[in-house]
Amino acid sequence: MGIFGQIQNAVNSILPQLYTDEQLTTTVTWRKFAGSSFNEASGVNEDTYTDSTIKAIKVEKEVGSTNAGRSYPPGPWSMASGDIQYLFKPESVPEGASIRDLIVEGDMTYSVKKIYPVFGLIVKVEVEGYA
Repeated sequence: MGIFGQIQNAVNSILPQLYTDEQLTTTVTWRKFAGSSFNEASGVNEDTYTDSTIKAIKVEKEVGSTNAGRSYPPGPWSMASGDIQYLFKPESVPEGASIRDLIVEGDMTYSVKKIYPVFGLIVKVEVEGYA
């Protein structure tokens, strides 16, 4: 049995508790792209969405890292200041989720940039600002 197999049960037992912590989680609306149709009156395509309200853990990335109060310069990783990721329970992500979807938190709307399933434990979603 590999290392992951040895810790998988422990990780699975703690993850559900993280999503009940009000200080750690935020409630978002996942707007799943349902389709697009041409509106003759306005002369543009209009997208339609199906909304789901779900809990997520929000992670804001910053360039560089800190250790014991010391800052280190940016490294070779692909992080930029202000990037945002959300961590979802796999069963809460809408079936058929895609990069055409939107995530709304408060008054901010983000477009889904990338969706990463992580070992069947969480789904990490990178987002970017949406105009």
